[in-house]
Amino acid sequence: MTIRLPDPAICILLLILTLSACNKDKSITGKEFIERDVLVEILLDIHLADGVTNDRVFHRKYEVDSIDVLSPILEKYKVSRQKFDATIVVYTRNPELLDQVYSDVLIKLNVMLDENNKEKEEEKEEEPNTPESSLELLPGQG
Repeated sequence: MTIRLPDPAICILLLILTLSACNKDKSITGKEFIERDVLVEILLDIHLADGVTNDRVFHRKYEVDSIDVLSPILEKYKVSRQKFDATIVVYTRNPELLDQVYSDVLIKLNVMLDENNKEKEEEKEEEPNTPESSLELLPGQG
């Protein structure tokens, strides 16, 4: 019985892949980048603002073709456009880290949605009983 060794090129390729996987940063750090928690909040605000400004009612009310939603958000968090752009570039080069950031953004959006739905249900319960239709207003009907 003869044992066949793998091709040396395959061994080198596997070694390179293994070493590159081990050297991956698990976080993006440095003064030139936005901290992860702040980035989550910025992206959350961007998506909320985008949702509002993409509504037809908003455009009818304010009659604008385009709106810079990013600048006020970056000002709120005291982040420069260059720092934001540099951070986004690095995260797009590390999709697994970007996925983690967006998982946090989605969790926060879902929490906000749940809280909003809960408030609406509570408001509905507090409303006085109103007739479902005009038929209920008539005596002996409904």
